Amino acid sequence: MEDSFGYHARALRAIGQDLADLLPDSLTIETSGENFIVHGMCNRARLESQQASGSWNQLRRMGAKLRAGMIRAPIGEPDLDLTAFTRSYNAAAIDRLDARGNQRRYGTGGLPEIYSLAERLRTIGKMIDGHNGRLGKIFKDLHHISFEYHDGENQPRKVELDNTQLYRLQRSYARERGESVPNNLAEQRGAS
Repeated sequence: MEDSFGYHARALRAIGQDLADLLPDSLTIETSGENFIVHGMCNRARLESQQASGSWNQLRRMGAKLRAGMIRAPIGEPDLDLTAFTRSYNAAAIDRLDARGNQRRYGTGGLPEIYSLAERLRTIGKMIDGHNGRLGKIFKDLHHISFEYHDGENQPRKVELDNTQLYRLQRSYARERGESVPNNLAEQRGAS
């Protein structure tokens, strides 16, 4: 595993960006040697749509049709047809995803979307990196994130955060970077 400072924050942000379109209901991230292994649950239609497209162009076109009202979303109960997925990321995949994410972020300015999966995972990675740690396992559901890691002295650590605690941690890291942090949720959403 790469020992450079910031590695976990960078790798986990890249993984979060890659998984964001699946909107996973839950996920687990573990390391296996040099690789990150992700197991999760997401809506079956989202996963099949992503797998069938090969590229995101077809999905983008479908999204444009939805916005234009050509396809109507079904009225009634939400689709709870969940399915499992597994992804593996090696160092080359992390580099590729991070470069792609950097191209999208270039010149956008402002704060990152604090509620995005990428930023949530980045925050966890930053905490692990801050303790010169090594990731063990992350579990995320809709309301909580818990993670295990070994700190720089090889002591096992376990942290559990609810969404409010994670939000506060993200804000404190943003302040450390000297970013302008909104005072409330309305300001955060107004900036996007």
